[in-house]
Amino acid sequence: MDTTTNSIFDKFVIGANYWPRNYGVDMWKQWDKDEIKKEFKEAKSLGLDVLRINLLWEDFQPHPDMISEDAIKKFDELIGICHDVDIKIVPTFFVGHMSGENFDIPWRNGKNIYNDPFMLRHEVKLVRFFAERYKDESAILFWDLSNEPDNYVKAESNHDAWLWNYVLSSEIKKHDKNHPVTLGIHQASLLSDNKFYPEDLKEGNDFLCMHAYPIYTDTCIDPVNSIRSTYIAPFASKLTKALGGKDVLFEEFGATTLMMSEEIEGKYYKTVLYSLFANESLGALAWCFGDFTVGNNLPYNTTPFETHFGITSSDGEPKLAGLEIKAFSEFINKLEYKELIPKECDAAIIVPDKYYSALFVGDDYTPERNFRILLNSFILAKQAGIDVEMVKASEKDFSKYKMLILPSAYRKGHLNHDQWMRIMDYVKSGGTLYASYDGISVDGFDELFGIETQYSIVPKGDSVSIYLEERGLKLKYDTLKFNKRLIAKPTTCSVIGYDNEGNPAVVMNKFGKGNAVLVTYPVELYLSYMPDVYKDDKTYEIYKFTEDLSRIKPKIEVESPFIEVKEFEYKGKKLVIFINHEDIDIKIDANISGKIKDLISNKEINLDNFTIKADDVVAFLM
Repeated sequence: MDTTTNSIFDKFVIGANYWPRNYGVDMWKQWDKDEIKKEFKEAKSLGLDVLRINLLWEDFQPHPDMISEDAIKKFDELIGICHDVDIKIVPTFFVGHMSGENFDIPWRNGKNIYNDPFMLRHEVKLVRFFAERYKDESAILFWDLSNEPDNYVKAESNHDAWLWNYVLSSEIKKHDKNHPVTLGIHQASLLSDNKFYPEDLKEGNDFLCMHAYPIYTDTCIDPVNSIRSTYIAPFASKLTKALGGKDVLFEEFGATTLMMSEEIEGKYYKTVLYSLFANESLGALAWCFGDFTVGNNLPYNTTPFETHFGITSSDGEPKLAGLEIKAFSEFINKLEYKELIPKECDAAIIVPDKYYSALFVGDDYTPERNFRILLNSFILAKQAGIDVEMVKASEKDFSKYKMLILPSAYRKGHLNHDQWMRIMDYVKSGGTLYASYDGISVDGFDELFGIETQYSIVPKGDSVSIYLEERGLKLKYDTLKFNKRLIAKPTTCSVIGYDNEGNPAVVMNKFGKGNAVLVTYPVELYLSYMPDVYKDDKTYEIYKFTEDLSRIKPKIEVESPFIEVKEFEYKGKKLVIFINHEDIDIKIDANISGKIKDLISNKEINLDNFTIKADDVVAFLM
């Protein structure tokens, strides 16, 4: 695939996180070479390329000046297993957190692992040992510095997190020129100010990683196999790339069959795997390989739902999730990965300039708030048939895009004045802008949207309706206590929709050579708090209206808002993927016709008359 890290991986990486079923995190203390080899063979049979291996810190460095010879002997045996089975591993250092519990090294004595010189000195010793010893080892795919380290020890500042990541990455690279380095961060780096910022990590890491689960965030309040849940992983991948400026491997995703049926988990896996591929992630690693039999042991005793995250059951049989990974691997292996060129995105969602915090803003301005608006804007764009990427507000040149999306724009922290001026110039030069209001107040705002601002006010009722008569739409939202809407008079704009009080709610204005559309309510933020809303909501029609103004003309369009479409150039043809993100069957109404062969099921399909089943995928060459 033509990506910025094209030289790192030769294919879309497919793998799983690994602990032995019958030992869990006691893998290194209760070493069972035969069982591990058996399970590695099972992983290989499911089409996995790689297994992520956690080096529990207390096992590998029991004292600051001691690297355990016993643990290294076991690691060497693990390398031998990799060669025997033909599978690679991702060794992960400094594992002090695992599955809801912390396993502290006894000699830390409360010292901060990120900025304490004593700790850094001995951490460098550990990574140097591995880098020197295994620099030529082909069984290692890449090094991972840690597993969600902020869950283990809190960084006092983002500078400490940067320092730690940069020092350890640089030490590895000084001795090992063959293996890339990354850090296993998780959705807390997008939902909170945990000090591990993707933009800081990019300086030390060759690519970025992300872990995200819909079951672990209140920003997803829907069934796991419905549209908001199945888009969280690809969205988080694209947001991490925008914040960090490097490509992203999705190092953890998954679900537990103690919270849902095996069938629903399997459907979730299928949709997410193909959507991560369609949204240009570098790969996907399931959490985790097997269900565990050691529920009485930590961390499983206190986090009991962790025992059934496996893609295989405790008796070694593949669960539906494992079979979906196998089928996905077979699909990927049919393609010459280096020949795939994804269609470039014509539209971009603008990421707030001050994503994590800003001075003198309300308590409601948080990373979670920004995650909410961006996630739901991403979903609305996908529903409208718009293939989007994320772009920082500090981007100097928006000219490559036909459409910019500025969702639920806040009064401060979202955009600086100079960034707003670039957006105005973009529209004046022929671009199209969609924006929704959440307090934004900036010079030229009224001129751009053809309005005269009167005042802003929190909606009076618990809900608000917006009517777009020409499109036959009535949109209804649950309002929020502190988020204001805009009262404005039209000047040069056309009013596209009114609210239930008769105020302009959606306006469109010609500005220079371009167009600007404004919604006077923070609709993306509203939607983020409304459970299972996307089955019936039609807000995407406003995005679709804006897309029509932008003259974005996808070659392949599907009427249903639940179908994600992705195109790749491939060896003189087009690879097209249809992904159903909802838990309902969808009758396909597309602007193409004829018979095609589905590369996934190997069945012939008549595009003039076919239905994609709930959470299913179709891929074909044109």
